[in-house]
Amino acid sequence: MEVINITSLNKTANNERKSTGSIILVLSFAILISCLCKIIFIKFLRHKVNLSFNIIVLFLGFLIGIIATQIKGGVNEDDFLRGELQLSKISPHLIYYIFLPLIIFDSSFNTNVNIVKQQFITTFLVAVPGVLISTGIITLFVVYLFPSDYQWSWRTGLLFGSILSTTDPVTIVTLLQDCGASHSLSSLIESESLLNDGLVFMLFSILDRMIVDSSYTIRQIIVDIFRQSIGKT
Repeated sequence: MEVINITSLNKTANNERKSTGSIILVLSFAILISCLCKIIFIKFLRHKVNLSFNIIVLFLGFLIGIIATQIKGGVNEDDFLRGELQLSKISPHLIYYIFLPLIIFDSSFNTNVNIVKQQFITTFLVAVPGVLISTGIITLFVVYLFPSDYQWSWRTGLLFGSILSTTDPVTIVTLLQDCGASHSLSSLIESESLLNDGLVFMLFSILDRMIVDSSYTIRQIIVDIFRQSIGKT
């Protein structure tokens, strides 16, 4: 029995090592291809193709995903595409705790503090009421206009609306820079996105708990808002 257990543990460890190695290989290859695409796009295609680099990378990701899923039946343990398939099943929490902080840091690092101070009222009005209005409109849409088969509750609709109300500052600012927009406009969108992301995170976590926990009270909601506002979870 002990020999069988040791053999089983060794096989599991080998599979985990192969899995980790394949994922690292795919990530390294993806970074290399993205850099090459960026260089080619800037030097040769920027003024010939009326598309953003982000859109090109998006379609490239779609293409790789389609190729990997269509031939997954013939993928071996040591195959390169095995890592791509495993990466497609990555936990969303890993993306949330690794990539989202990088996006927020990049936006914060490149923000001009003086311009943000001048535009704070505008930023606040666009971010806070804007997110709430957007969430409400999306909720009305999914509750009343979705087919009756869905039967979404108001809480579920609000949760869905909060997800779609977030913005990606990196992509937006990159597009503005490509269009030659002013620095003040880029700073406004970056600062709005920072407030937007924080508010959406708070709104999503509260709505998620409201759906899971029916005993979630107004007092607990206020306490959670205060805790998350000062950085506690």
